[in-house]
This record gives sequence, structure tokens and C-alpha cells, in this order.
Amino acid sequence: MSQPTRRGARLALILLLALAVGWLGLRAVRAFDQDRHAAEAAAVVAAPDAVVHRLPPVPGRPQVAAAGGELRFRPGEWFTVLRLHGLAPVGGRERYLVFMRNYWGWVLAGAVHPDAAGDAELRSATEPKPPTIYEVVVTRGIDDATSVPHGEPVLHWYDPGLAPPKAGPFDFVRGV
Repeated sequence: MSQPTRRGARLALILLLALAVGWLGLRAVRAFDQDRHAAEAAAVVAAPDAVVHRLPPVPGRPQVAAAGGELRFRPGEWFTVLRLHGLAPVGGRERYLVFMRNYWGWVLAGAVHPDAAGDAELRSATEPKPPTIYEVVVTRGIDDATSVPHGEPVLHWYDPGLAPPKAGPFDFVRGV
């Protein structure tokens, strides 16, 4: 290969890398655009075709009786909105941890702090896909990055009609 040809190849490679980095930068800006996420969440919440699953308080826990929530998504879309209300304040490292379960197992979907009114919203466009979710557990605790629900149980929704045949609801006493 001659010297001018090598320079042309290097220049083409540098240009290609610069374009790739620029494209990734634009994708990152879009991925972390909170205003866009808020608008998408509002669209899901307002959609007449949204699927809504109510998250009731865990029975037998009077300290969480005022808490509740909804899991919402639109058919055919990957964006899930979980709205929580009636949550007590948390302090220090404590958070409300949201766990979702589908056929592949448990996922720690996120951790939220409620506002002064006790409301919080979690938005997710990752796994698990909304129509595959058959159980949601919200606990109050410290995030240790474990995917299995841990902490004080607050809200729990389980749909045996969506779950696999041998699945059962999460057992808070045994932790399974």
C-alpha cells in the first residue's frame, strides 16, 4: 500500500470513529432526556388503552394501609410507569425499592423517594417487558443491588392468570 493510500485509510477510519462517537453522544442525550421521559409517562397514564394493574398494600401491615399504586403500560410498547402514593417519608440510605417479576425471574426495577405528599413515580423502558410482568413488590429498605425482594413489604400485586403454572406469589416470611 502506498503512503497516500494509507493516509486516506487512516483519515477514513478517524472520520468513521468520529461519526460513531457523535452518533452515540446523540443517542445518550436522548436516552437521558428527563423531559422526554416525563412526556412519555404522561402519555401512558392518559392513554385510554393503557393496561392498569393496581398495587394494594401488603395485608396485615397497618403502617402501610394508606399506601397504594398502579403499574401502567400501553400494549405493544416497552415503557412502564409505576405510580405510588400514600408512602411514608424515608431518610438516610432508605428507599422504596420496586421489584418486578416475569418468566425470567426478579428484577430490581428501581428505587424511589416519595415527595412531601407521599407520591413517587418510576419509569422504565427496560426489561422486563410490561406484558410479561405478573408480580410487583414494593418494599422499604436499603438498596443492596439484590434482585430478590428485601426490606419491609409495602405493596404487592400478583396475577396468577399471567404467571406460569407452577409460580406462586412471593412469600415475605421465607423470602422466596
